[in-house]
Amino acid sequence: MLTFVPDAGDVLMCDFTSFQPPEMTKTRRVIILSPRSRTHFPDTFLVVPVSKSRPSKQENHHFEFRPRAYSFFDPIEPVWALANMLTCVKKGRLDRMKINNRFSGAQIRKEDLQAVRRAVLHAMGMENWQQLPDGEQIEAAIRMAP
Repeated sequence: MLTFVPDAGDVLMCDFTSFQPPEMTKTRRVIILSPRSRTHFPDTFLVVPVSKSRPSKQENHHFEFRPRAYSFFDPIEPVWALANMLTCVKKGRLDRMKINNRFSGAQIRKEDLQAVRRAVLHAMGMENWQQLPDGEQIEAAIRMAP
């Protein structure tokens, strides 16, 4: 169990084993989307699961991390952020990753976090919000979000 409050972009392990198909049903890496400063429901976090399985058809709600992009993802095969599987989980489901048999902190770069957030907009059918007159404000919010 976590002893700290994760921040947006942190990569943790999440236990989905009590979920039911077609939901995620195993322990897997997730990317935290909730900013640390969030005060509502402080023990829950929005997460996007990461999978080593290539989507049968790559869509805008998928984001690919290429091999060797990060030491905590697969060094040979790409992994995919599945923004269409965005979910909210309680803190007790989350834990740090083990890298070389040691618990380690892991975080994706800000530009990759922005790309995952754009994929979430696509998953929610909100991709066209960026084309509205105030679209610049939405894009700026994605870039500036913690």
